[in-house]
Amino acid sequence: MDYEAKLTDIIASLPEVSGGFLYERNRGIYSNQTAGMAGDDALQQVALKLTKIVSMLSVHFHDTDGIRVAYKDLILFGTNIKDGEWMFLLHQPSLSAGMIKMTIQMALNINTEKPPQYEPTQPLFEEVIPADNLMESLFSSESELKEPLETIQSKLALYIGPVAELVFQDSVEIWGLAAPPTLSTLPELISILENEIDDENDRTAFRNELNDLSKGE
Repeated sequence: MDYEAKLTDIIASLPEVSGGFLYERNRGIYSNQTAGMAGDDALQQVALKLTKIVSMLSVHFHDTDGIRVAYKDLILFGTNIKDGEWMFLLHQPSLSAGMIKMTIQMALNINTEKPPQYEPTQPLFEEVIPADNLMESLFSSESELKEPLETIQSKLALYIGPVAELVFQDSVEIWGLAAPPTLSTLPELISILENEIDDENDRTAFRNELNDLSKGE
């Protein structure tokens, strides 16, 4: 199937859709049809982080039915169109998730039948704190996450050295896109960071040292 042509058709058929792109595991982002918005550095940054998220979805999350990320005054919606390949669309908030899913399913001839016991789940990604403000918010003196996050960052530095600060910040932003950061979701952040440690023994030690936090306590 010509997914690039299908993407063009979907964008043309829905006035609320401002643009979109395709993502494939080995190729990364391609068929960028974001109507000039790709020149916006912030959009490029979000797109880059989403490729990281998509590559980890099967490891860290059980529901990969859909991704919805709030970006400025738009919604970035992503759906899996085949194994390892995703379609992302930027659309106005007025366009419902149900309508955009139905349009994609009809365009791609996706079977929408569900088992009798199927219960729809909430979208994996809801409105999130903008990346620019996330670190400042999490490390403010009022934040309950400040102390545990400082502990995690210092432990990470023991195993990967000076690059820990940059790796930690990128991982926190990915974690923050997945869901509003809370103490109970710290295990997801720790799992993401574990993958940044090359040595298996070091990964185990890192996980063990953060055992209480990894239980969401």
